[in-house]
Amino acid sequence: MTYSVNLIKLFLRRDDHLFKLNEAERIKNVWNLLFFLLVLTVITYTWSAWLGLGSEAISVNMTGWNRVEYEFRKIWFVIGRAAYALIIYLFILFISSFFYWLFNDVSYKRLFIIQMNVLVIMLIERVTWVPLVIFAGIDWYVSPFSLGVIASYITELDWVIYFFGAISLFQLFVIWYQVKCISWLSSTKKGWIWTGVIFWHILLWAGTAALSYYDLFLLQIIK
Repeated sequence: MTYSVNLIKLFLRRDDHLFKLNEAERIKNVWNLLFFLLVLTVITYTWSAWLGLGSEAISVNMTGWNRVEYEFRKIWFVIGRAAYALIIYLFILFISSFFYWLFNDVSYKRLFIIQMNVLVIMLIERVTWVPLVIFAGIDWYVSPFSLGVIASYITELDWVIYFFGAISLFQLFVIWYQVKCISWLSSTKKGWIWTGVIFWHILLWAGTAALSYYDLFLLQIIK
């Protein structure tokens, strides 16, 4: 049986397509989608960076630069975000898939097909940040879709706010989606799948919080 990957149908008709994916002896359309998602990821991150998302470190120092210096640094910032997009792309598709593969009896290729849809969800989440920043002046970690808003009322510790800011409705949907898909494809007990997926996401949220907390410091070092 040959299965041609269709990410939209894998979302809308999940059970049917998971069955076909699990039974498939040959899987097509993988490389085309990998290239498409790579381009989409880089465009999303560079576009949001050009609009100013995450450029606080540059904006803070712009009064000490002339117009040419500011635009030059902005271009380097966008290039840096493009490189960051490539890292995110590789991490979500291949590193996360490898982690799940270690603890579940599912083929690696099927897992990173599931991760393709996870990447799409995360890109959609990032796009929702743009109007919040531009029109409402709301940073990603206090998005109305995240727990960062609640955390900001409870504590003033930046790392804690960033951590809970990384926990959003999109991320919770990703956890549910991954568990559903892995449970269908794997014979691993569902409780262990939930534990593994949640543990991995806690590590990702902690990493996101750490990167956000030290972002300004790192920029000051490399500038």
